[in-house]
Amino acid sequence: MRVRKTTYATAAMAAAVACMTLAPAAHADGNTVSTDVYKFYPGGGMYTNRTGEIDFTVTTTKNSGGLVDVRGTLSGHNNVQGNALGIKMDFTQPYVVLGDSGRFEIRGQVVLQSCIAKKLPVCGPSATVTFTSVVNFTGPQSPATARSSNTKVFPVYTTP
Repeated sequence: MRVRKTTYATAAMAAAVACMTLAPAAHADGNTVSTDVYKFYPGGGMYTNRTGEIDFTVTTTKNSGGLVDVRGTLSGHNNVQGNALGIKMDFTQPYVVLGDSGRFEIRGQVVLQSCIAKKLPVCGPSATVTFTSVVNFTGPQSPATARSSNTKVFPVYTTP
């Protein structure tokens, strides 16, 4: 019996040592991934009609030291009216512009073009919509903004 007690005591000590070794790893600061989706609605034509939706998705990865990674994605679609007007969307996927004061700036572009038929090589008026989001190294992220190069033909709305 004494041998078994020693064996149990040795096993208990080994388990305690194993738990002590794993404890710091279990409490280590890991990466936190955060995703924000900003929805924009391009208008088209002479009225304030919303012809589709463009989603600007910004994903940040942070740890206890600050920002680790920033990524952006643009996607979108026409609604029924956008299809009827023949609004063509050409996406340039976002790229990161590094700042010098502890912040990252992400930009992406969408070229909107009105056409009678989306596959025709010659189309009507167009606009370049530039999406921008600023992500601070340690602080919060600012909301994304969108600017249209032709606000009379293609205004951009941020509410549905």
